[in-house]
Amino acid sequence: MAAFAVSYAVSPGASQALRGAPTLAKASAPKETPTLSGTGSAVVGAGVLGALALSAKRSRTSKSLRARGGDVVETLPTTEINYYKLDSINTTQILASMRCALKAMRASFHGEKPAEEKMKDALCNEDVRFALVSLSRLPVFSHDFGLAFKDDLDLLHTLKQLKYFWNLPQSQLAILMANLARRLDPQASADFSAFTEHLCQSASHLRAVKEVSKELPEEVHAEYMKNAAYLEDADAHAVYPTSIYRQCDALTLATQDASTIEAVMSTTITTTIKIARKVLDPSNHLLFDVYKPLGRCVAVVDDKVDEHYGDEIDNYFASHNIEFTKLVFSGNEVDKGIEDVERILVAMKKYSVGRHEPLLVIGGGVIADIAGFATSLYSRNTPYVMLCTSIVSGIDAGPSPRVCCNGYDYKNLYGSYHPPVLTITDRGFWKTLHPGWLRHGVAEIIKMAVMKDLSLFELLEKHGVRAVQTKFGTEGDSVDDAEFQDVCDLIVGKAMEGYVRSEYGNLWETHQCRPHAYGHTWCPGYELPAGMLHGQAVGTCMGFGAYLSCVEGWVSEQEMHRVLKVISDCELSLYHPVMDDDAMIWKTQLAIVEKRGGNLCAPIPKPLGYSGYLNDLSEEQLIQRMHEYKDLVSKYPRGGRGVEEHCIDVGLEDPQAKKLQKRAEAEAGQAAVLAGKLELLEQLRHEGLLNAEQFDLKHQQLA
Repeated sequence: MAAFAVSYAVSPGASQALRGAPTLAKASAPKETPTLSGTGSAVVGAGVLGALALSAKRSRTSKSLRARGGDVVETLPTTEINYYKLDSINTTQILASMRCALKAMRASFHGEKPAEEKMKDALCNEDVRFALVSLSRLPVFSHDFGLAFKDDLDLLHTLKQLKYFWNLPQSQLAILMANLARRLDPQASADFSAFTEHLCQSASHLRAVKEVSKELPEEVHAEYMKNAAYLEDADAHAVYPTSIYRQCDALTLATQDASTIEAVMSTTITTTIKIARKVLDPSNHLLFDVYKPLGRCVAVVDDKVDEHYGDEIDNYFASHNIEFTKLVFSGNEVDKGIEDVERILVAMKKYSVGRHEPLLVIGGGVIADIAGFATSLYSRNTPYVMLCTSIVSGIDAGPSPRVCCNGYDYKNLYGSYHPPVLTITDRGFWKTLHPGWLRHGVAEIIKMAVMKDLSLFELLEKHGVRAVQTKFGTEGDSVDDAEFQDVCDLIVGKAMEGYVRSEYGNLWETHQCRPHAYGHTWCPGYELPAGMLHGQAVGTCMGFGAYLSCVEGWVSEQEMHRVLKVISDCELSLYHPVMDDDAMIWKTQLAIVEKRGGNLCAPIPKPLGYSGYLNDLSEEQLIQRMHEYKDLVSKYPRGGRGVEEHCIDVGLEDPQAKKLQKRAEAEAGQAAVLAGKLELLEQLRHEGLLNAEQFDLKHQQLA
């Protein structure tokens, strides 16, 4: 977490270790001011500042006078409130303490004791306790901590979770220590894996460390409790977390009489993205590591995924003896309304999903959007893990912090910002995708290549057609082509990296310089009415954006045609007749300006591989450019049209027809209710319970 009061000087001799509660003397702990490994600069944590200058977490500025216009105004003393006090980061010390803890914990594995007793022995060890307590007081979500361990992201991920050891099930602590051993002491890895396997088989593996601590010797338990008591004030996240994936901070300033208060608040969210293979093979522990310590998994699964992979999903959890609840929902675009989100919310309540318990979401883009939206609403914030089974979810909707549903004929009208805590993309699922479903997902890769990564664009020029034809190496001879397999993973990885690089620094869309919105400016207004697949609609919008960029002189004519050719070669649409409706296109632009805070800010390449933003485009210019663009792309194969452009072309319901059907059903229902009310009025009049005047009044009100 950020330290706000950074102006206080700290003497080099000030102690940095474990303030405010049990003093755990360690001969190896450095006495000098810790430095961040690799930078050579001192990194002073908020905890040190809190201990030296903000022990009461409040400070007051001195009284002064200031001029306002021609008047002299007295400035009242100001109260400053800083919320958390965290220790400084010393990479060398952290690694040394973790290695000592691993060595001590491994020593406890000897003998014939049950795994639960060996865990208690480990928790009693001073080296283990020192390492865990020290880590619990560190700002593991901070930039500095991330940079300190940027060369080993698996280690960083493990340390971020170990901070919360006190609240974790003991099996999760064992899993994390085993992961730590793989990074820091590979020779001990097998011993830790064996211990973890035995512990996870025990009846008590779900007990939290804080509960296990009660059975430790009194003096050891007391030391852990002192740390917990200290953390209640210094960093409550570490001792009473709602979930282990989110923290917050703030600086609050108030006048002495509290008549004026100014505050700056922040939320820090951690997430992990993995591109993996054979995720549902029981030997793959990505899902095991999350759900085994929870004792169960509640999953929202796309109905088409369940048809193809339901047995594999069931078998994965059964083989690990994890209670599994599978909730199957439609993953079609026509079932992406607010009522579909509500159905997921009802199911989550039925199975009492906890705010610390990540919902598992398995499916494509629609399920990613509506289930993610449901978790953001459920108890205001519930974490979820996204297992992506389509290309759209795998490189776009899956890791996206933007979760949503459709409304009023507009794509993704309702939504919130709520990224998954873990996103897993496995190309193996793509082999069962309808070719049209996979093809339209390629649009999300093209957008990132055009706007952020020229090397990715060149890969698409060279391998894009084969990738589409082989469903990204999951069909035909490509399955045994190791080089092409790596190319496919590289394409997916580069698209993912470009996407999150664009998205994660602007999590709440606080500004509109968003490269990943390329191809999403004009098509949101005509995608649903036209019944188009999302990627096909995006293709038309990307092509038009490339043409506008050429008109502006931001890309050359040659670069523009390179973009159009890649879109066309991947059998995506450059044009659709719905774009001939000038009024609709202009209405869409007005809507997007409203959504983007009063700016058009249309992302287009400037030049190819880099991002630019077009903000001025009048109605006359828009219509003229659209007509010019239509003439240009009509010379491309298929007259600029895509292959299997519409939802119905690939076996999906037409969203427009489904909407009209729902509207007709709703109107029929309303008519039936009205007829029932009128019949009741007639009966009441007939029975003398309403006179003629009362009947006429009620009848007029209903009409």
